[in-house]
Amino acid sequence: MIDVALPPHCVSCGTAGELICRTCRGLMQRADGKRCRHCWLVSDAPVCSDCVSRPLAVREIRSAFVYDGPVRAAVLALKHRGVTALARELVEMAGEIRPAADTAIVVPIPIPLLRKRRRGGNQAERLAQVVAERTELMLETSALRRRGWWGPRQAQARSRADRRRIVVGAFAADETLVRGRGVLLVDDVSTSMATLSEAARTLLAAGATAVDAWTVARAD
Repeated sequence: MIDVALPPHCVSCGTAGELICRTCRGLMQRADGKRCRHCWLVSDAPVCSDCVSRPLAVREIRSAFVYDGPVRAAVLALKHRGVTALARELVEMAGEIRPAADTAIVVPIPIPLLRKRRRGGNQAERLAQVVAERTELMLETSALRRRGWWGPRQAQARSRADRRRIVVGAFAADETLVRGRGVLLVDDVSTSMATLSEAARTLLAAGATAVDAWTVARAD
Protein backbone atom coordinates (compact mmCIF):
# COMPACT_ATOMS: atom_id res chain seq x y z
CA MET A 1 0.00 0.00 0.00
CA ILE A 2 2.88 2.35 0.82
CA ASP A 3 4.51 1.60 -2.54
CA VAL A 4 1.24 2.41 -4.30
CA ALA A 5 0.71 5.66 -2.39
CA LEU A 6 4.38 6.68 -2.36
CA PRO A 7 6.23 4.73 -5.06
CA PRO A 8 10.00 4.52 -4.60
CA HIS A 9 12.21 6.70 -6.75
CA CYS A 10 15.73 5.99 -7.96
CA VAL A 11 18.16 7.62 -5.53
CA SER A 12 20.47 8.47 -8.42
CA CYS A 13 18.27 9.80 -11.25
CA GLY A 14 14.84 10.14 -9.61
CA THR A 15 12.97 7.76 -11.93
CA ALA A 16 9.90 6.29 -10.22
CA GLY A 17 9.61 2.57 -9.60
CA GLU A 18 12.81 1.34 -7.90
CA LEU A 19 15.39 2.61 -5.43
CA ILE A 20 18.03 2.01 -8.11
CA CYS A 21 16.51 1.93 -11.57
CA ARG A 22 17.54 -0.44 -14.34
CA THR A 23 19.41 2.28 -16.22
CA CYS A 24 21.44 3.30 -13.17
CA ARG A 25 22.16 -0.33 -12.31
CA GLY A 26 23.79 -0.61 -15.71
CA LEU A 27 26.03 2.36 -14.85
CA MET A 28 27.32 0.83 -11.61
CA GLN A 29 30.97 0.04 -12.27
CA ARG A 30 32.36 -3.17 -10.78
CA ALA A 31 35.61 -2.90 -8.81
CA ASP A 32 37.39 -5.57 -10.80
CA GLY A 33 40.38 -5.77 -13.14
CA LYS A 34 43.97 -5.54 -11.96
CA ARG A 35 44.00 -4.67 -8.28
CA CYS A 36 46.25 -5.05 -5.26
CA ARG A 37 45.31 -8.29 -3.53
CA HIS A 38 45.54 -6.60 -0.13
CA CYS A 39 43.92 -3.16 -0.36
CA TRP A 40 42.02 -3.66 -3.67
CA LEU A 41 43.42 -0.46 -5.15
CA VAL A 42 43.96 -0.45 -8.92
CA SER A 43 47.45 -1.84 -9.43
CA ASP A 44 49.42 -3.58 -12.17
CA ALA A 45 51.43 -5.37 -9.49
CA PRO A 46 49.88 -8.08 -7.28
CA VAL A 47 50.77 -5.91 -4.26
CA CYS A 48 50.74 -2.14 -4.68
CA SER A 49 53.61 0.09 -3.60
CA ASP A 50 51.61 1.50 -0.66
CA CYS A 51 51.03 -1.98 0.79
CA VAL A 52 54.70 -2.87 0.29
CA SER A 53 55.90 0.25 2.12
CA ARG A 54 53.17 0.34 4.78
CA PRO A 55 51.35 -3.00 5.18
CA LEU A 56 47.77 -2.82 6.43
CA ALA A 57 46.64 -4.56 9.62
CA VAL A 58 43.68 -5.93 7.68
CA ARG A 59 44.66 -9.03 5.70
CA GLU A 60 42.57 -8.40 2.59
CA ILE A 61 39.97 -5.85 1.54
CA ARG A 62 37.41 -6.63 -1.14
CA SER A 63 34.92 -4.16 -2.62
CA ALA A 64 32.09 -4.78 -5.05
CA PHE A 65 31.82 -1.45 -6.88
CA VAL A 66 33.75 1.70 -7.72
CA TYR A 67 32.57 4.62 -5.59
CA ASP A 68 31.14 6.79 -8.34
CA GLY A 69 27.86 7.68 -10.07
CA PRO A 70 24.81 5.68 -8.94
CA VAL A 71 26.89 3.73 -6.40
CA ARG A 72 27.94 6.93 -4.68
CA ALA A 73 24.35 8.23 -4.74
CA ALA A 74 23.07 5.00 -3.20
CA VAL A 75 25.69 4.92 -0.45
CA LEU A 76 25.01 8.56 0.47
CA ALA A 77 21.24 7.92 0.51
CA LEU A 78 21.76 4.96 2.85
CA LYS A 79 24.13 6.91 5.09
CA HIS A 80 22.52 10.36 5.27
CA ARG A 81 18.92 10.01 4.08
CA GLY A 82 17.98 6.90 6.00
CA VAL A 83 16.96 4.84 2.95
CA THR A 84 17.63 1.64 4.88
CA ALA A 85 16.26 -0.70 2.20
CA LEU A 86 19.32 0.17 0.13
CA ALA A 87 21.49 -1.97 2.41
CA ARG A 88 19.90 -5.17 1.13
CA GLU A 89 19.73 -3.85 -2.45
CA LEU A 90 23.44 -3.05 -2.53
CA VAL A 91 24.60 -6.31 -0.93
CA GLU A 92 22.41 -8.36 -3.24
CA MET A 93 23.65 -6.50 -6.31
CA ALA A 94 27.23 -7.00 -5.17
CA GLY A 95 26.99 -10.70 -5.93
CA GLU A 96 28.76 -13.53 -4.14
CA ILE A 97 30.74 -12.69 -1.01
CA ARG A 98 33.46 -15.21 -0.20
CA PRO A 99 34.78 -14.99 3.36
CA ALA A 100 38.06 -16.73 4.13
CA ALA A 101 37.84 -20.26 5.50
CA ASP A 102 38.92 -19.09 8.96
CA THR A 103 36.30 -16.32 9.23
CA ALA A 104 33.82 -16.85 12.06
CA ILE A 105 32.08 -13.52 12.65
CA VAL A 106 30.93 -10.42 10.79
CA VAL A 107 31.66 -7.10 12.51
CA PRO A 108 30.46 -3.69 11.26
CA ILE A 109 32.66 -0.60 11.50
CA PRO A 110 31.10 1.39 14.36
CA ILE A 111 30.49 5.13 14.34
CA PRO A 112 30.41 7.48 17.35
CA LEU A 113 27.17 7.51 19.33
CA LEU A 114 26.13 11.09 18.56
CA ARG A 115 26.69 10.58 14.86
CA LYS A 116 24.69 7.36 15.00
CA ARG A 117 21.80 9.15 16.72
CA ARG A 118 21.82 12.00 14.23
CA ARG A 119 21.74 9.60 11.27
CA GLY A 120 19.16 7.33 12.86
CA GLY A 121 21.51 4.34 12.75
CA ASN A 122 24.78 3.05 11.39
CA GLN A 123 24.84 2.14 7.70
CA ALA A 124 27.65 -0.36 8.27
CA GLU A 125 25.48 -2.29 10.76
CA ARG A 126 22.68 -2.56 8.22
CA LEU A 127 25.07 -3.79 5.55
CA ALA A 128 26.73 -6.22 7.97
CA GLN A 129 23.38 -7.75 8.89
CA VAL A 130 22.69 -8.62 5.25
CA VAL A 131 26.26 -9.85 4.71
CA ALA A 132 25.95 -12.12 7.76
CA GLU A 133 22.69 -13.56 6.43
CA ARG A 134 24.18 -14.25 3.00
CA THR A 135 27.41 -15.77 4.29
CA GLU A 136 25.71 -17.63 7.17
CA LEU A 137 28.22 -16.18 9.62
CA MET A 138 27.46 -14.83 13.09
CA LEU A 139 26.91 -11.07 13.34
CA GLU A 140 28.64 -9.41 16.31
CA THR A 141 27.68 -5.73 16.47
CA SER A 142 29.22 -5.33 19.95
CA ALA A 143 32.64 -6.76 19.10
CA LEU A 144 33.99 -3.33 18.17
CA ARG A 145 33.00 0.09 19.44
CA ARG A 146 34.04 3.63 18.64
CA ARG A 147 35.63 5.65 21.43
CA GLY A 148 34.19 9.10 22.11
CA TRP A 149 30.80 10.67 21.50
CA TRP A 150 31.40 12.23 18.11
CA GLY A 151 34.80 11.30 16.75
CA PRO A 152 37.12 13.15 14.38
CA ARG A 153 36.06 14.22 10.92
CA GLN A 154 38.30 12.31 8.55
CA ALA A 155 37.02 14.38 5.63
CA GLN A 156 39.09 17.27 7.01
CA ALA A 157 42.31 15.27 6.73
CA ARG A 158 44.55 16.51 3.92
CA SER A 159 46.45 13.30 3.28
CA ARG A 160 46.42 9.56 3.94
CA ALA A 161 48.98 10.13 6.67
CA ASP A 162 46.56 12.57 8.34
CA ARG A 163 43.74 10.04 8.14
CA ARG A 164 45.92 7.33 9.67
CA ARG A 165 46.92 9.67 12.48
CA ILE A 166 43.35 10.75 13.18
CA VAL A 167 42.00 7.22 13.71
CA VAL A 168 44.79 5.92 15.97
CA GLY A 169 43.14 4.66 19.15
CA ALA A 170 39.66 5.30 17.77
CA PHE A 171 38.33 1.80 18.52
CA ALA A 172 37.99 -0.62 21.40
CA ALA A 173 37.27 -4.34 21.04
CA ASP A 174 35.50 -6.88 23.24
CA GLU A 175 38.03 -9.67 23.78
CA THR A 176 35.34 -12.15 24.82
CA LEU A 177 33.71 -11.85 21.39
CA VAL A 178 36.77 -11.81 19.14
CA ARG A 179 39.51 -13.86 20.79
CA GLY A 180 40.41 -16.90 18.71
CA ARG A 181 38.05 -15.97 15.87
CA GLY A 182 38.53 -14.76 12.32
CA VAL A 183 36.70 -11.50 11.56
CA LEU A 184 35.11 -10.03 8.44
CA LEU A 185 34.81 -6.25 8.84
CA VAL A 186 32.01 -4.57 6.88
CA ASP A 187 31.72 -0.91 5.87
CA ASP A 188 30.16 1.14 3.09
CA VAL A 189 33.24 2.61 1.37
CA SER A 190 36.98 2.00 1.44
CA THR A 191 39.03 5.13 0.73
CA SER A 192 42.40 5.54 2.45
CA MET A 193 41.94 2.24 4.34
CA ALA A 194 42.92 4.07 7.55
CA THR A 195 39.69 3.22 9.38
CA LEU A 196 39.65 -0.42 8.30
CA SER A 197 43.31 -0.90 9.16
CA GLU A 198 42.98 0.67 12.62
CA ALA A 199 39.86 -1.40 13.33
CA ALA A 200 41.74 -4.53 12.26
CA ARG A 201 44.72 -3.61 14.45
CA THR A 202 42.41 -3.23 17.43
CA LEU A 203 40.71 -6.57 16.79
CA LEU A 204 44.03 -8.38 16.37
CA ALA A 205 45.29 -6.86 19.63
CA ALA A 206 42.15 -8.24 21.30
CA GLY A 207 42.95 -11.75 20.08
CA ALA A 208 41.30 -12.08 16.67
CA THR A 209 43.16 -14.64 14.56
CA ALA A 210 42.81 -12.69 11.30
CA VAL A 211 40.82 -9.74 9.96
CA ASP A 212 39.55 -9.27 6.41
CA ALA A 213 37.20 -6.55 5.17
CA TRP A 214 34.36 -6.18 2.68
CA THR A 215 32.89 -2.89 1.51
CA VAL A 216 30.20 -1.97 -0.96
CA ALA A 217 32.49 0.41 -2.80
CA ARG A 218 36.13 1.33 -3.35
CA ALA A 219 37.22 4.92 -3.98
CA ASP A 220 39.89 4.60 -6.68
